[in-house]
Amino acid sequence: MNNKFSRTTIATALVLAFGNTAFAADPANESNIFTLGEINVSGSRAAIPATGGSIVTHEEMNDFNRETVVDALDLLPGVSTTGGGQRNERMFYVRGFDSRQVPVFIDGIPVYVSYDGYVDLARFTTYDIASIEVAKGFSSVLYGPNTLGGAVNLVSRRPVKTFEGNIGVGVHANDRLNSNGSSTNINLGTNQGMWYAQLGLSYLDKSAYTMSRDFRPVAAQPDRERRNAYSTDKKINLKVGLTPNATDEYALNYVNQKGEKGSPPYAGTAINPNYWKWPAWDKESLYFISNTVIGQDAYIKVRAFYDKFTNRLNAFDDARYATVTKNSSFYSFYDDYSYGGSVEYGNKLSPFNTLKVALHLKEDFHREHNLGEPVQNYRDRTTSISVEDTHKLTDKLDLLTGASYDKRNGKEAQEYDKTRGLYNFPVRDTSAFNPQAGLIYHLSDTGNAYLTVARKSRMPTIKNRYSGGLGTTIPSPDLNVERAINYQFGISEKLTAKTRVDASVFYSDVTDMMQSIEVPGTVCNNGNLCKQMQNIGKVSIKGIELSMDSAVTRTLDLGGSYTYVERDNKSDPAKLLTEVPAHKLVAYAKWAAMPKLNVIANAEYNSRRYTNDTGTRVAAGFTLVNAKLSYALQKDVTLEAGVNNMFDRNYAYTEGFYEEGRNFFANLNYRF
Repeated sequence: MNNKFSRTTIATALVLAFGNTAFAADPANESNIFTLGEINVSGSRAAIPATGGSIVTHEEMNDFNRETVVDALDLLPGVSTTGGGQRNERMFYVRGFDSRQVPVFIDGIPVYVSYDGYVDLARFTTYDIASIEVAKGFSSVLYGPNTLGGAVNLVSRRPVKTFEGNIGVGVHANDRLNSNGSSTNINLGTNQGMWYAQLGLSYLDKSAYTMSRDFRPVAAQPDRERRNAYSTDKKINLKVGLTPNATDEYALNYVNQKGEKGSPPYAGTAINPNYWKWPAWDKESLYFISNTVIGQDAYIKVRAFYDKFTNRLNAFDDARYATVTKNSSFYSFYDDYSYGGSVEYGNKLSPFNTLKVALHLKEDFHREHNLGEPVQNYRDRTTSISVEDTHKLTDKLDLLTGASYDKRNGKEAQEYDKTRGLYNFPVRDTSAFNPQAGLIYHLSDTGNAYLTVARKSRMPTIKNRYSGGLGTTIPSPDLNVERAINYQFGISEKLTAKTRVDASVFYSDVTDMMQSIEVPGTVCNNGNLCKQMQNIGKVSIKGIELSMDSAVTRTLDLGGSYTYVERDNKSDPAKLLTEVPAHKLVAYAKWAAMPKLNVIANAEYNSRRYTNDTGTRVAAGFTLVNAKLSYALQKDVTLEAGVNNMFDRNYAYTEGFYEEGRNFFANLNYRF
């Protein structure tokens, strides 16, 4: 894991960058977006989300040096991200809904983990992504099931030139300019008219990180050099497509990610630390997408996929990471896979009406065991039928209606106990009906106003129903779906040719939320009352989002966003809702200081957030400032250098799991 970059090498790169003066804009543009991978409601207009969604562009990911998907999402209003926590998994929340309630897709293909519905988005790099689309509250029913709070779609790149690509290398350093990581990415593409091909390769390594000088050492973390904080992620992305005519397209995509990571131990005083390592966090996806036009007004879009996830967790006894002898220590193996697909039919029935119908199927297989124990098998089948209709009431007013019927059939569920051996759980089926409607008023060619209502649901995961929580939880095989009614009203418009504003208010009424409660009269392995997941939660979520982007002058762009989220646990007010700050503020500036030099800075404020539901663990609020200089050595070559956490704040998303202090980076990029 150790990088071979010397302090002198990094210092030289930084001096070269800061000592020069200029920058060229990223040539990536909307034409490089793989449009087959998008899922848009009718009534959308280019770059204007019709119903309150948000988009991170490839240019924004580059400008703000967002190398992972979770860091790119952090730029958006309504989205808050979390730190690694005990599992060192970076997650996100959209308007208070977590990553299980807002599933992740790649080009419309579901990629969330079969077992628990999560996906560690720190393992997903952004080098080969054209855009990230986030639907909030009201999402197209064409996504399929489980979109309780929205959906996140990672849209890949598609070549437009005969030969195009980019090569990038980067180095990372702590505040003493000691190397602690590196990155490499290559994207190559060709478009030959009748066919195209795209290849993406990336490598992102983090050997360690250094915490703020304000950190106060504890026994598990005796100094600033964060223990067990390494990670390595490698990815290959290959796409081959056929375009036999101006309307039809057929693409085969293969993505292979291989990752490994450590989990930094808890560095607070409230709980005992875990000593965990993941020697494997591997994901492999093969998927096919096609679009075939029928006549002048109809089409059929087909998606088919096979997705595989392999996970290894080694839970050690102590900080030596050498022995596995305690009851809390183990070697765990996950071997999951999913397959399925969807068929979508759309038809413009008249100049005023467009109808879309989709069928979805997903088969999930989860296999797990600890070393020396038999393999436990779990299998679910999820199906969905959805209908979406857009009716043009007037030249400016659209009525969007939709509904889906989702069903999950439990096929198999096993558990192993040293006393009972391998045994089967009873399995059951769950289903949900999800109607929604929205009015979209086109204020102009550059803006919309919208009012939407959506009844959404999420089905319980395998983990929700059957996990024993390492001996602390009673399984809940009869767990039912969560439900929410999401309301929103908003406006997105250009006030002037150079200034865009977005504003929205939202409210969600969540019922049957899955919450863990203590069960009276029980005793579990830890000597405490056992817990169990039950559908008892009633939660209200309300808030506002405001954002503005403006080209103030020919050389200066300013912008930012503010999000307020208030969540109330109406079923048990004494239990606090965790992980989401009530206030989040993001601001940025881009200044073309000289013809070839750009200065880019951004700041982010998060208010405090609770780590546990009793409020005894609180992650304090924080403000981060990051800055970057980018210099155009020549037309297609840029040299960048920057600093993250400029003021060396000691901060945490999860109490006791402190993030990196002041750190530096330098990148060299060549585009052709």
